[in-house]
Amino acid sequence: MDSQIQARMNEILETDPDFYVPIKRLWLTLQAEGLKLDQEEFQQLLQEDERFEVISGVDEREGLEADPQLAEEMESLGFYSGPRVKLVAREMTAKDVFEGMIRSLTRMNQALQSAWEARPPENQETEDQLLEILAAGQRLEREIQSLVDQQDESENTNNLDL
Repeated sequence: MDSQIQARMNEILETDPDFYVPIKRLWLTLQAEGLKLDQEEFQQLLQEDERFEVISGVDEREGLEADPQLAEEMESLGFYSGPRVKLVAREMTAKDVFEGMIRSLTRMNQALQSAWEARPPENQETEDQLLEILAAGQRLEREIQSLVDQQDESENTNNLDL
């Protein structure tokens, strides 16, 4: 991997709001910028390099095998399957974790809203299930945001005491 691609990869991993970046998303970005490795070779390089931590990821495509178009749409919304990578040197705080959770919940709620808008007509059972899931997702997002806000208030109070 050339030094320009390596520098760009480090830049992405240092600044991406998600500490653990889907390898496929990183690979697609770098490929568009000149990376000449296939995804498997790229992942192997990351796994062998001690500067990176590679973890298994959620399979966002699970249950979507029958609908490849929906699986592609999920990726376009940012729901990538497969392993993730993080710079070992980049440390995470509790606030970082909560903010990541909020971003994920927001993305999930947007996808649920899209599912609501595309729901089948005159199917009360599906409509009821979607409403229940939408409400639960929105409630969870508000609760996590409340925790972040409380943490921010606590930090601001502590900073004023100094």
